[in-house]
Formats: sequence, C-alpha cells, structure tokens
Amino acid sequence: MVSVIIVSYNTIELTLKCLERVSASKGVDLELIVIDNASVDESVKEIRKRFKNIKIIENKKNSGFGRANNQGMKIAQGEQILLLNSDCFVEPDTIRELLNKNYDVAGCKLLNEDGSLQQSHGYFPNLRRIKFLMLFIDNLPLIRDYIDSIHVRSEKRYVKAQKVDWVTGAFMLLKKEVFEKTGGFDENYFMYGEEIEWQYRIAKAGFRVNYDPAVSATHLAGASSPDRAPAVIGEIEGWKYWFKKYYPGWQETALRIIVLVGCILRVFLKPESANFYKSAIFARSRK
Repeated sequence: MVSVIIVSYNTIELTLKCLERVSASKGVDLELIVIDNASVDESVKEIRKRFKNIKIIENKKNSGFGRANNQGMKIAQGEQILLLNSDCFVEPDTIRELLNKNYDVAGCKLLNEDGSLQQSHGYFPNLRRIKFLMLFIDNLPLIRDYIDSIHVRSEKRYVKAQKVDWVTGAFMLLKKEVFEKTGGFDENYFMYGEEIEWQYRIAKAGFRVNYDPAVSATHLAGASSPDRAPAVIGEIEGWKYWFKKYYPGWQETALRIIVLVGCILRVFLKPESANFYKSAIFARSRK
C-alpha cells in the first residue's frame, strides 16, 4: 500500500483535483492522508464530502510544509509514502511504474501546465554551486549541460533515469523505512529547501535518490503559492540555515557575501524585483 500525503492550505479546487487524479491511479492500493494547515476556504468540509475513506489532520495554524508532512508520515500505514503537492496531478500509471523500480526515494518527470519540462532535481548546496546560481553561471548555454548546479537547468539532463542528490518535494515517493531511519523533515524549515536538506541526511544514511523520467506528473509550480518572493527569500534563508548546520563559520560568512553580490546584481538587472531581493539580503537566519 502507498500512503499519499497532501498538504493543503487554502487550495480547495487544486486539492480536490489532486485527490481525484491520484485516486484514479491503476494497480496500486492507496491510503489518502490530507494535512490541512488551517485553511479558511472550507477545504476540509469539501474533501470529506467527496472522499469518504480519507484521513484528515486539521491543524489550528499553518505549520509549514515539512512539519505537516511529518505529521502525515507518522500516521501513514503504507510500506511506501508519496509526498504530493496539492497542485501536482499524477497520471494513472505514475505510481505503479515507479513502485516496480523499487527505488528508495524517487521523483518522476514533472511537466508544466503547457506540457513543457519543469526543473525538478539537482545537487546539494555548497559555496561553489551557490556562486554558480547567484551569478547566473549555471544557466549559460553549453555550461548548463554539464555543471553540477543546485538546480539542473538543462533539458538534456532530464532524459535518462539517474541517481541524483535530490528531487523536488512536489512529488517524492519513498519507502517508509527511509522516513523511519532518518526522521523526516527538519522542522526548523517552514517552506522551501527542506526536501533538499532531508535528502542530504537520507544519502548519509545510505539510501539512494533517483530521478526517473519514464513516468510523469503535471505540477502547476507556484499555483499553491503564486507570490514568488517567499520562494526566493525562503531558498536563501534555507542556504543560511544549511551552512550553519553543516559547514564551518567562515563558509557561512562567505555565503552571505555571495548572496549579497547576487541580490545586488538582480536588483540592477530586474528593478521591479528590488524589494524582495532587498528582503533576501537582510533576512535573518533560522535559529
């Protein structure tokens, strides 16, 4: 059995569509679990009305992505767990085909609403890779085909099944054993970057993370959170916390300089984005 965990926050129509699509999966027994982060759009009422055999946890406040998923994984009964964004819609064969590969952790090919490829895997953060990202080096033609960037940009590198450092938490299939041995998401993260940090610990524990493009899902990236500013600031704050947790102090200082230079560069190149890049510069690190 696969326990499907969906975190919902004021995304009633998306969540219902997500549940309908995943319920149509072929050849697999499902346990559906929704963690509602204090929605005010009657999400819980509508979900209960349309889906009878479903588990729902109602949080009294928005507890964030990682904490909510941890809640779901703790009560999951399946041997496999699928973390699925409320704005991610699977195909009927997606889950079954990945299960047949017996991956420890797996991500599938993600598509945008128009059918174009969506970036969905990459490498763990370090100073060099963050410098590549902040200075746009990782998106230069030819270079992006080979560079070990935090976010793999080249479509050529999404053609083959392969071992990767991390896959996006929008669609993340894993064995229950992985959660039990690694403890799930670090709840100091609220949103953005927490799946990368967890997969770092997953790799340290000896499990493999795979990207497999043989099957796909459609992810409406940003639909559940259309404001892009929190994503940008959240990722940068995530790096600061990552370096505080895993690297020596001098690297944390170097990171701040790289981020500062990159944000200033973006303010000049995209003046309309100046406010949230300024916010990113002065954002406080997590404790």
